Amino acid sequence: MNLIQNGEIVMTKDRKIVFFDIDGTIYMYNKGIPKDTIQAIKQLRENGHIAVICTGRTKSIVFSEILNIGFDGIIAGAGTYAEYNGEEIYRYVLDKELVNETVNEMKRHNIMAIAEGIESVCFDLDRMPEKYKPIYDIYIETPGNHIGKIEDIDEISASKLSGAAVNVNDMREFKKKYADRFTLVSHDDDYVEMIPKGYSKAYGIEKMIKYLDIPWENTYAFGDSMNDYEMLKYVNYGVAMGNASEEFKKEMKYTTEDYDKGGIKNALERFGLI
Repeated sequence: MNLIQNGEIVMTKDRKIVFFDIDGTIYMYNKGIPKDTIQAIKQLRENGHIAVICTGRTKSIVFSEILNIGFDGIIAGAGTYAEYNGEEIYRYVLDKELVNETVNEMKRHNIMAIAEGIESVCFDLDRMPEKYKPIYDIYIETPGNHIGKIEDIDEISASKLSGAAVNVNDMREFKKKYADRFTLVSHDDDYVEMIPKGYSKAYGIEKMIKYLDIPWENTYAFGDSMNDYEMLKYVNYGVAMGNASEEFKKEMKYTTEDYDKGGIKNALERFGLI
């Protein structure tokens, strides 16, 4: 597939493609997106390269503030959904029986269930730990996002699940039961992201570059947490943000400055992309 830019055909094999995680990489709650990051991504695209969001968030909770930067594509839901120029490439939806069973098991373990769909996301408000309420409030107050209650779960098609517990021991017991049915990514001892087996950000990247006929040698990615691990290991140039944990950064070939200290801009300049 070749692309047209300013009326001229551009060979995709000559273009670089850069994948950006959202949280902790280009955006932070209550801090937003650094201005130099916005300008760097715009310059990247003006230089003829491709910018793609690659996030654990499902599409329904990718804020317009982020989309308005300007991206060519989105890989969302930790690799369960992908689109390019507004055209859907693929999607994966969990079996409803598995979703209901897992959510009920979360309730039995006093874990807040989050059912994450492409069009909407449902939260278990009765079991929401206090520390997550400010983040939930941001979702509710952000226009264009579709937030529901876990009681409405039958009305959505969930691509992945997440859970947060008040008691860490409850979370440990729950994860033992589902380790063989989902890929479990722990962000904290009390929070787990449950991704369908076989899916990941790396899977989404592989599907997209094949769709666009872009060689692996031209792939770059930025991330900061464990659900970025496979993505950064898969691409040719995987870059850990400076604000990632020391253990995470040691695993990666490339690192850059913190998200709000020029990390994205500086790395794109060092790679000669802007």
